[in-house]
Amino acid sequence: MTKIAETGIVPEVIAKYEAVIGLEVHAQLLTKTKIFCGCSTQFGDAPNANTCPVCLGLPGTLPVLNKRAVELAMQAALALNCTVHEHSRFARKNYFYPDLPKGYQISQRNRRRKKTHRHHAVAP
Repeated sequence: MTKIAETGIVPEVIAKYEAVIGLEVHAQLLTKTKIFCGCSTQFGDAPNANTCPVCLGLPGTLPVLNKRAVELAMQAALALNCTVHEHSRFARKNYFYPDLPKGYQISQRNRRRKKTHRHHAVAP
C-alpha cells in the first residue's frame, strides 16, 4: 500500500509539516488556603462553608495571590527547567453560564509567571 493510499495526503505535503502536541497540565497544590483568597481548602467541610466574596466573584472584590502557591509553582517550574519571569499579570474574565451567571476564571494569558521549554518524548 502506498503512502498516499494510507493517509490520503501526498508525501511532499506531509514533509512540509511537523506535528506539535501541546499539553495543559493541572495540579492540586497542597496549600491550606485557596490560590486567590484566604478560604480553607479543607476537604469534607459542609457545602459552601469555605467561600467568601472573592471566591464568588462578587463586584468590588479583588483576589490576593496565595504566597505558598507561588512558591510551590516556582519549585515546579525550576524542577522542569522552565524560564521563570520576574513579573506576571493575572486577568479575571467573566463568562455567563445559564447555571452559573457569576462564573469567571482568572488566567495568565499575556504575561505568564513561567514559560515551559519543549520536552521531547519518544513513543515506544
